[in-house]
Amino acid sequence: MDARLARTREGDYCPVRASLALVGQRWVPRIVYELRSGRLRFNDLAATVGGCNSRTLRDRLRDLEAEGLVTRHEVTAAPPWVEYELTDSGRELAEALRPLASWGLRHLATTEVAPATAE
Repeated sequence: MDARLARTREGDYCPVRASLALVGQRWVPRIVYELRSGRLRFNDLAATVGGCNSRTLRDRLRDLEAEGLVTRHEVTAAPPWVEYELTDSGRELAEALRPLASWGLRHLATTEVAPATAE
């Protein structure tokens, strides 16, 4: 995360700006949401998140790992694979997103969403 996004115009640290800079990155809330139920392999996470290319997902996961929100586990079985899970801080972030989900249920659930059509 760009540290400048966490600062006010005067240069003071602002926790709201810092939080929004992190969660405002495309795919971050979705990744945290999908990992809230437990450890996932990279490809399973990619399929569940949907629409995020592998390179972007890898970069977001690295950023989340650097922030201490996600842990990366390398499984050395044959063939080897990588799994990701939320840390305690990551689970706290997932919990912090719950009020947003509640708001969405109250205010957006009645919005008609056009069903996907097969072409």
